[in-house]
Amino acid sequence: MKKDIYLQLLEKELIPACGCTEPMAFALAAALARRYAPGEIKEIHLKGSGLMVTGVQAVLIPNSHGRHGGFISTAMGVVAGNPDDDMEVLTKITDADLEKAEELSQRLQAAGTFTQELEVDVPSIYLSTNIVTDEHNATVILQNEHNGICYIEADGKVILDTRDINPVTEALEKNNVDKSILTIPKIVEFCNTVDLEQLGHIRYAMKLTKDICQDGMDNPLGMQCGRVLMQNMEKGLVAKDEFNYTLAWTIAGLDARMGGTSYTAMSNTGSGNQGIICTMAPMAAGEWRKESEEKIIRAVTLSNLMNIYLDYRSNEYAHLSPECYCGGVAPAAAACGVAYLRGDSADVLNDIVRTSLGNQAGIICDGAKPSCAFRAYTGLFATLHAMLLAEQGIATGPTEGIVHESADVTIDNIYRLQKDTMSHTDEFVWKIKQEQKTIC
Repeated sequence: MKKDIYLQLLEKELIPACGCTEPMAFALAAALARRYAPGEIKEIHLKGSGLMVTGVQAVLIPNSHGRHGGFISTAMGVVAGNPDDDMEVLTKITDADLEKAEELSQRLQAAGTFTQELEVDVPSIYLSTNIVTDEHNATVILQNEHNGICYIEADGKVILDTRDINPVTEALEKNNVDKSILTIPKIVEFCNTVDLEQLGHIRYAMKLTKDICQDGMDNPLGMQCGRVLMQNMEKGLVAKDEFNYTLAWTIAGLDARMGGTSYTAMSNTGSGNQGIICTMAPMAAGEWRKESEEKIIRAVTLSNLMNIYLDYRSNEYAHLSPECYCGGVAPAAAACGVAYLRGDSADVLNDIVRTSLGNQAGIICDGAKPSCAFRAYTGLFATLHAMLLAEQGIATGPTEGIVHESADVTIDNIYRLQKDTMSHTDEFVWKIKQEQKTIC
């Protein structure tokens, strides 16, 4: 088994990201388009997949004092974004920048030259940003990944066009491997044997994650799900135990991220929420259990690889899916990390995944927002209970719904469920947003 492929996948899919990756993507595309279109801005036109244009609507943007939406995210990228900062494009926004972005957004919207539209029959991650100035015209397209810049056109000249390349397929082909390397037993074997000195990226993920979770615990951000749970643990209204400790610390990070924190998260397959869930849950459980640093690092490695494995088997939905993976897939991966701390076998992990995925199947992604933290809490609570069941040999049976005796086939069935029945749910959510007149 070629171990270093796992390290390469961790480095590829665990990327520091400031803010939710939807507003970040809007800002990144705008910053790059602006680089190719200097001059006085006359028009900005946005076209995105349903998951992108709905995903940007309600989540709070870092350094924006509570603002949200595609228009202001784009304007912030235009005014002060540096595309070289990649998924941390929003980290350096100042109040002066924000004021200029607000002025730009309001001016163009009043003139009817700042548009945001749904584009159908495109990848789940798709965003086209067109900026027209008094001197130039530039278009930037990103797809498949939140930082997946694949097309640049300036003044009618195509500078980049890699739209036919799928980043997941490319990553596997580049390293001369297929998806068979991503199995639960092989991931467990890798985590048992990898040299800790090679896991510096995981240590960095743990540092970023603890910082953002601490921010959510200390400050009234988002829905405050984790903070309120911890407060009630201290009051004695709910048990102060390993599971609630794990839940509170993990969900506090999502509260912070969905609530506009300026702290950077380590994303996993394009999702900061999934990265927080997969990293903080085994960290918190390990802290409660007083496990060794080595064991916690290995558990965090496993949970993040489990998330990559499950997301990659979702094919074109690997980096953004019609189903809410923050409520289903990431909590399942995180519970596997906690189970690893407890010495559970690969068979137990297989059962955790099967039961968890069957339990959360079909829950739609209706955009990033503060309440994502509560949905993730619900999912993680359930997957930790699935772990307790699996440890006693109890799991959802292969005759129940879309669950199979194999985790591989179960996640394949989840993919098919989305492909065959959920591929237009994002369009429905966009329609609701239009009816509610809340598009921003």
